[in-house]
Amino acid sequence: MESMLRIREILIRLYKQFEAPLIFILKFLVGYIVYQAISEIGLYLPEFASLFEEPLKLPISIMLGVSFVILPLTLSHTIMILLIGVQISANTELALIVTLALLCLLFFYARLAPKESILILATLAAFKFNIPYVVPMLAGLYMSLTTIIPISIGVFLWNFIPIIQTLLNTQTSAGLNVADLPSSLGDTLPKLLGELTSQNEWVFTAFIFAVIVLAVYGISRMGLDYSKDIGIGLGALLAIISFIIAHVLADMNLNTGEMVFFVILSAIVAEVVRFFDIVLDYGSAERVEFEDGDNYYYVKIVPKIVVSKRDHTRRRASEDYEE
Repeated sequence: MESMLRIREILIRLYKQFEAPLIFILKFLVGYIVYQAISEIGLYLPEFASLFEEPLKLPISIMLGVSFVILPLTLSHTIMILLIGVQISANTELALIVTLALLCLLFFYARLAPKESILILATLAAFKFNIPYVVPMLAGLYMSLTTIIPISIGVFLWNFIPIIQTLLNTQTSAGLNVADLPSSLGDTLPKLLGELTSQNEWVFTAFIFAVIVLAVYGISRMGLDYSKDIGIGLGALLAIISFIIAHVLADMNLNTGEMVFFVILSAIVAEVVRFFDIVLDYGSAERVEFEDGDNYYYVKIVPKIVVSKRDHTRRRASEDYEE
């Protein structure tokens, strides 16, 4: 354990030393991956072929990744939405509906909650790497209960992508013929809504993720020893049990063995994040009682473990607190 703590402090020290370039690289990679994923969504008009094919695809993806770093988040989201519209432009009606819906989502939610709206992209990226369960775990640990909203939106959008791809391959488009566009929109919208209402797996998934957020949030904020670790473990257990129940009772399309593996992997990722965030010495925990003119206080003090200070003589934490 001592060696792990020393490695942790070295890595944290290196991160703080190179924080600015590391954040730049991380944001660039996120933007690059997102734009690469967008380029694989669907069918586009021949006029846009050069944007999504070599040799322009790579440099455009790099430029868009850089723009994700330097531009405001709202503007980056807008560019993403417009690119999605271009990507599915082979079906003009579907492109209009999807683009307008995503722009409404951006301006009526993402702008009001910019920090939490990042979880929409995080959920989509986590689905891409088969570890979506890590998002509600970390949201429950470090954010508020309102994160249930962006996580649910992310779950919906991920399950919405196959519906778009199906309609792109089966739905006839009026193309750029403005005269036929209204009637074609009238045909496309009911089919889109019909596909959405017939797919209920995303509802079960969003509900289970909400339960995970609630469980991890509640447990991690209790005054228990190792409450964050217990919260992560409980969240993983609830995920496994809930998805198995949904699979059995609601006939949810699910590979149980694969789900269990990726839930455990997500819990490990969440635990690694928690480990690098804070490590507490529960063996040295103390309880302090004191009062002022209006209240009587019961305080639990749990010191942080700092390896570089473990060899030095330490005063009791309660003495520092009382001063």
